Amino acid sequence: MGIKKTTSLKASFWKFLCMLLLGLAASVILPFSLIFIGATTGFITYADYSEQSAKSLVPVIAATPDLADVALPVGLKYLVLDKNYQVLETSLKGDDFARAMDYAVSGKINENLNKQYLFITREKEYVVLQYYIGSQFTNEWFYVHFPSPEVLLVILIGINCTAVCALLTAKFAKNLRTQLSPLFEATAQVAQQNLDFEVGHSRIREFEDVLSSFSDMKDNLQASLKQQWNAEQLQREQIAALAHDLKTPLTVIQGNIDLICETTLDEEQQLYAKYITESSEQIGVYIQTLIDISRTSAGYQLHCEAFDLSDYMEQIAARAESLCLTQGISLRMETGKDLGTLAADKLLLERAILNVIGNALDYSPPGGTVYVMTQKVDGFLQISVTDEGSGFTPEVLSHAREQFFMGEKSRTSKLHFGMGLFITDSILRQHNGQLILKNSVQTGGAVVTLKIPYECFGRYGARYPCKK
Repeated sequence: MGIKKTTSLKASFWKFLCMLLLGLAASVILPFSLIFIGATTGFITYADYSEQSAKSLVPVIAATPDLADVALPVGLKYLVLDKNYQVLETSLKGDDFARAMDYAVSGKINENLNKQYLFITREKEYVVLQYYIGSQFTNEWFYVHFPSPEVLLVILIGINCTAVCALLTAKFAKNLRTQLSPLFEATAQVAQQNLDFEVGHSRIREFEDVLSSFSDMKDNLQASLKQQWNAEQLQREQIAALAHDLKTPLTVIQGNIDLICETTLDEEQQLYAKYITESSEQIGVYIQTLIDISRTSAGYQLHCEAFDLSDYMEQIAARAESLCLTQGISLRMETGKDLGTLAADKLLLERAILNVIGNALDYSPPGGTVYVMTQKVDGFLQISVTDEGSGFTPEVLSHAREQFFMGEKSRTSKLHFGMGLFITDSILRQHNGQLILKNSVQTGGAVVTLKIPYECFGRYGARYPCKK
């Protein structure tokens, strides 16, 4: 389906401006038209109507004995005084009354006001007429409850112009947002790490160009990621094949060296056999490392189950104790109370814990001690392993979780390939956990903390809640 005809952003703005000007013109013309119709029909007087009416009534009021006999038009008000300027009768109030009295006594008038006065002398009294300079409503109710037509005209123009500006601006902004919505949707999809979608279109040419460029970028990125994934997949397959191919000759070598060792060998031959055995064992470690690389790159498939932590940590302690005995290192394990039940992959978690303990053993001085603290903190299981070594360098703290990273001490340690903490971190992340590295103030050595939530979230979102 093709997109609608596009237009430029400049053209859209000029269209908006023209509509705004037309709307403002209509906002002015409409009130003027209403005033003109009102004046034509006699509903509204002309500006000089009150003044002419007041002046035409001057001789009538002067000659009529009773002022009540004179019919005053709408808008005319009066003040009746005796010869001593005492008030006899009035329809004026407030400031209008004060100005009328001042005019009767002094003859002064403020020419800037839209209300003017006429002084009329009668036989026994004086009359002051107040008239309005400007148009007025001839209807009494409108005259009382509404402002003058001129003021009403200004109010209507102001309201109309404000409404037109607000409505057209809102419409223009809504249209721009509508045209930009495909871009918003596309960026939201990318933010959610989804590249399998079609980028929408816009009727504004500049926005459409951006969307087109965004679509090209998305397609190129998708192709690049696919190519990268294929390359990584090929790498994992090659590693797995290599590991499989290496196992066969290694098995043959180990089998033959075992047979040789069963025969009578002199001292030199025994030494050579020992070298071969050690080398084959080292090759086995290399092969296992290759397998670990393959698995961590692809991500572990979790098999979560609920288990009692107290019993589990006892089993871990037994395995850790055997490791410590072989290296002459003491082990102190402290397990908190009420650890409860954890839902996790038991085998992977065991491997992560023993990786950290093994790492601590390798960096502990002869006769040193490794401390393992297990506790429940804010819904997380925390297992802290502390050694008495030299601790982490700033470089190690920054890069220890990286694949194949080896610090200064790892280069001279036994069979370290920079995979231990990387594998541990990968396992914890699969459990939505965290690996925390720091140095101990008490021992001066390294502190590695495994932090795991009490609920297991599998690779594909499967949730295994902890049993309470």
